[in-house]
Amino acid sequence: MNTAWNNGYQTTVNYTYGYYRDLSPNYQRFCMLLRGVDCAITDQEHTHCELGFGQGVSVNIHAASSDGLYWGTDFNPAHAAHAQKMAAQCGIKHQFFDDSFEEFLNREDLPQFDSISLHGIWSWISYENQLIILKFIRKQLKASGIVYISYNCSTGWAANMPIRELFYSHYKFNGKSNNPTQKVSDALEFSQALFDQQPLFLQRHPLAKHKLDDLKKQNPNYLLHEYLNQDWQCFSFQQIVRLFEDIKLSFAGSTDLSTLINEIHLNQEQREFIDQIEHPIFKEQCRDYFVANQFRRDLYVRGKTDLSPLEVKERLRNTHFIFLTTIDALPSTIQGVLGSFDLIHDVYVKIAQQYVKHKYRPITLKQLEESTNLSYKQLLDSLVILCHLGFAQPCLDQMPSSNTLHKCQSLNRYLVTQAKFHNNYQVLANPLTGMGLVYNQFELLTFYVYFIEKITDKNGITQRLQLIFDDLGMVLVGEENQPVADRDENMALLNKQIELLFDRQKIDIVKQLKLFA
Repeated sequence: MNTAWNNGYQTTVNYTYGYYRDLSPNYQRFCMLLRGVDCAITDQEHTHCELGFGQGVSVNIHAASSDGLYWGTDFNPAHAAHAQKMAAQCGIKHQFFDDSFEEFLNREDLPQFDSISLHGIWSWISYENQLIILKFIRKQLKASGIVYISYNCSTGWAANMPIRELFYSHYKFNGKSNNPTQKVSDALEFSQALFDQQPLFLQRHPLAKHKLDDLKKQNPNYLLHEYLNQDWQCFSFQQIVRLFEDIKLSFAGSTDLSTLINEIHLNQEQREFIDQIEHPIFKEQCRDYFVANQFRRDLYVRGKTDLSPLEVKERLRNTHFIFLTTIDALPSTIQGVLGSFDLIHDVYVKIAQQYVKHKYRPITLKQLEESTNLSYKQLLDSLVILCHLGFAQPCLDQMPSSNTLHKCQSLNRYLVTQAKFHNNYQVLANPLTGMGLVYNQFELLTFYVYFIEKITDKNGITQRLQLIFDDLGMVLVGEENQPVADRDENMALLNKQIELLFDRQKIDIVKQLKLFA
């Protein structure tokens, strides 16, 4: 039995600073509504718990952008300290700990939770810890409460599991370096060398080479936490359903909105085959075979109540959405298992025109119906795709309180200021939606100069950004994907990027969303 505090989980290198919207309670409720499942309306008393929050970026973004109380634990003390530091920047009311799951379960001050989320960790923890989490959910989740769980799925991993075993075995038994990230690099190099010898495994599973190529492109810190823990498991959908049914939870849908768009994943014959399956759980299980699903992101609810189609339609028609792009930057395609599919440009233009007309204020689906000649189905399908691609977001049921605005604006000020020193954060908190908005370091630095330093003319922004780039040792990448060494050429390219940012209304959208005071 492993008695170390980390239980075989990687703690030698800290986790990455990624943001995951799937963990947002508001986004989870929206995904359930699309599936016709009733869920409690958010209010100031909402309590949320995140198990294994990593660096705490997502939990802080969501805590800042709502009035609820957020709890969570990650037994890596460095992660807990970072999460607490982020929360302190804006006065987030929180309870973040470095407890083990067992210690957290045994706390006597825990409330009943409206929602509990665990992203990815189910595949990386021991059987004992899985049982503790199930007991925690059974004990602490309210009636009508939501659970979000994501995990490695066996239908997509079956042929590639031996690659992980090879990768892990070299790291554990054959790695010579004391540097964990170097050991990752060595394990990848050895795996490639083995594949170069054309083993029979590779001949029988030629797609395994693509998986190894994909691993070689990933951040070593990410690989350490995703693939090199002592415990690493894949599950079928029905296995998780069975475990959750035992603690009185029912499947309520996925946070992957593309699962609602079967046309991009299944051909006509496959859709007809799937549609003939009556049992919803068996249908979902079979669908995983068609798409070779590698990673599921699922929602469960205690006390599932289905809404009638008319109830779903009424709630969706009254849902406000924000829009995050200009007409000339609209998406033109969507990617699915079957390839790339063109979107109907005229439909998206008509939606975008309404947001331009209303200066990017939130608009309900009902208002879009009344102001365009588009049907409810056309609008809903388009908004789902826009949300999936990150060009729109569903709003909270209520306008943000002054406290929520203050928290978001304070946290955003901290995040853009940190962009002067590193590229860890690529997100800002959105008080209108309870979610994060993803931005790159250049955009965050531009917001810093414009909103924090109050330099608003384009030439002044260019000059100030160039000084920050000099401090960071950063240069832009020009044509042919090569770094621009000449300073004047770099400034010209920088000015061009700033012009594009203004042309695409990103500053105006940020103002309308009240991301900064």
